[in-house]
Amino acid sequence: MANKKTSSRQITSQSWIARVRDCGLAAIAWLPAPRRAIWHRRTLGFAASALGAIEELVLISGLDGRLRYLNPPAQEMFGLDNTDAGLYLLQELLLGLDPRALDVSLRSRDLVLEPLRTLQGGEVRFYSVTRRALRVDDEQQPSGFVWVLRDISQQRNAEKALRMAATVFENSTAAILVTDPGGSIVQVNDAFNRITGYCDEEVVGQLPAFLSADSQQANQMNYVLTQIRQCGSWEGEFWLKRKSGEAYPCWVGITAVRGEAQELVSYVCFFNDMSERKASEQRIHRLAYYDALTQLPNRTLFQDRLYNSLQQAGRRGDWVVLMFLDLDRFKPINDSLGHAAGDSMLKDVAVRLAACVDDDDTVARMGGDEFTFLLSPCGRREDALRQAIRVAEDILSTLTEPFVLSEREFFVTASIGIALSPQDGAEASQLMKNADTAMYHAKERGKNNFQFYQAEMNASALERLELESDLRHALEQRQFILHYQPQFTSDGQCLTGAEVLLRWNHPRRGLVSPGDFIPALEELGLVVEVGDWVLAEACRQIVAWHELGLRVPKVAVNLSARQFASGQLGQRIASILGAAGLAPASLELELTESILMQDVGLAMRTLAELKQLGLSIAVDDFGTGYSSLNYLKQFPIDVLKIDGSFVDGLPEGEQDAQIARAIIAMAHSLNMSVIAEGVENQAQLDFLRRYGCNEVQGFFLARPMPADCFQAMLG
Repeated sequence: MANKKTSSRQITSQSWIARVRDCGLAAIAWLPAPRRAIWHRRTLGFAASALGAIEELVLISGLDGRLRYLNPPAQEMFGLDNTDAGLYLLQELLLGLDPRALDVSLRSRDLVLEPLRTLQGGEVRFYSVTRRALRVDDEQQPSGFVWVLRDISQQRNAEKALRMAATVFENSTAAILVTDPGGSIVQVNDAFNRITGYCDEEVVGQLPAFLSADSQQANQMNYVLTQIRQCGSWEGEFWLKRKSGEAYPCWVGITAVRGEAQELVSYVCFFNDMSERKASEQRIHRLAYYDALTQLPNRTLFQDRLYNSLQQAGRRGDWVVLMFLDLDRFKPINDSLGHAAGDSMLKDVAVRLAACVDDDDTVARMGGDEFTFLLSPCGRREDALRQAIRVAEDILSTLTEPFVLSEREFFVTASIGIALSPQDGAEASQLMKNADTAMYHAKERGKNNFQFYQAEMNASALERLELESDLRHALEQRQFILHYQPQFTSDGQCLTGAEVLLRWNHPRRGLVSPGDFIPALEELGLVVEVGDWVLAEACRQIVAWHELGLRVPKVAVNLSARQFASGQLGQRIASILGAAGLAPASLELELTESILMQDVGLAMRTLAELKQLGLSIAVDDFGTGYSSLNYLKQFPIDVLKIDGSFVDGLPEGEQDAQIARAIIAMAHSLNMSVIAEGVENQAQLDFLRRYGCNEVQGFFLARPMPADCFQAMLG
């Protein structure tokens, strides 16, 4: 329904009805009939004009509800004029009218009825309904009713909006406070009480500045107020203070509320506690930029710091020191004791490394057992060198202390590579590559040392990378071959067996030294696969000799630490023997002292399983480890091999002679056979024979040889 705009001199329906009832009709009653008729016409003309000037809908009906009059706004709304009014009942036009409207018992009373809900042009509108009894000439009973309908849609919408605003105010999870134009707090919501810890009585009348975490921040309110005056609102981050004194970060919004004349009415401020969000952001930041195990910076953060440091050093002409560190012998500890013990050691290592540098330096974990160091820039090259040497020496020194794992002491060392910028590279990637190259050079120099990068290292590093790449394809391309070193009785006359030795026949390099590729097999994780191939190939060759009628008393094969600890060793060897069709008695397995002592419990279980297969067990390089005699007598060992380092000093070296005699005597007392390796001359052979050594091997008797050459010896 369309609403008419009212003039500035509109007359309300209530005042018109009162005038008609109290003045007009009473005065008419005292006039003579002719004058009364004139008065009626004038009064009705005045009334019609007045009713057309108001915006309310005015309807006059009889007591039965039949319409007698509609003012112009009502005619427009219902599409009727007064000539047709009598054809309709009020309740036909006003659907949903309050049932009390035409109640006979309430005829003489003026009523304010329930608001009327209508649908006009698809829009819901509400009208207040007032009914007044119409009396003429002081009649006691009314002759009809005057109905006044006022459009209250805007009022109801405003009330609804106020209720919604009140609901939002009270139930908002954000703290809300309202101030007067002077800034004094006049109202706060429940969320404000919950977040700040203050109740209403403690804050009403105060200025919001008392909530600020510090006075310096409170002074920033001048800037905030300026923004509000210019823009009407402001949002930003603030640190506030709870009643307990705890400071916390908040996201704050302040809006100036103005009236119809643009006068300032109040300020409304909301804020949300960002403590959990900030904590989450910090956790995400740590996950993104810090190593979860050691809490050191990770690769991403380290590279970012390195890039910034190089940029700054380039502008200032400073020197930057980059160090790469790799732990020596960490993998055997991690493999034998488990990842939990390895992780514990890495955390302890991280603490020690961090203590070796200054607060301005960065220590990062790149992954695994690799760490990097970025030292603060120095103005002179000499200062950078001294700084690098001091830190490297402190690192090597701090790692000499044992690490306690599973109530046992373990030792690790470190190989460190050092590169300086701009001397060894101005770009981060180049500097890191060169420091890594220097670190590998330190490993090649015996480990437990540090090396500065030198240009010629790149050639060696490239050669090593090519070697590792070729090594990955050597097994599938059948480049590995086996050589056999004969073993003899102590007089050197009778062949007792042979030791299998792995060789790599590279298509371009020829035979590669075992010292060059065996460590690479360990690092690449190929040693178990290659070790199993050695066992299978040796068994195949022994069976081939047997088929030719050539008998070899035994063939000894070395097992690596990884093979021994890899699990299901007995099953794999049994499968290899079964596939080749070889009796277990033809095979002897050699293990070093250190392998047996890494995990005594595992060693005993594994050796017992191997002995059940019928295999012979030999301890290689005996005397170089730290085995306990108590454990030694419990191990099911058949042969002790005297390490070549003791044989080398025979017979002149008194200590070597005493050790050799003791090993032979101890082995015989434990019902073990003894074989000495590395025999290089007749004097050594005579000494070993004199003191009862059972077997010998060495270059003096025979060098390692291909299978066909060894086959010729058998023939």
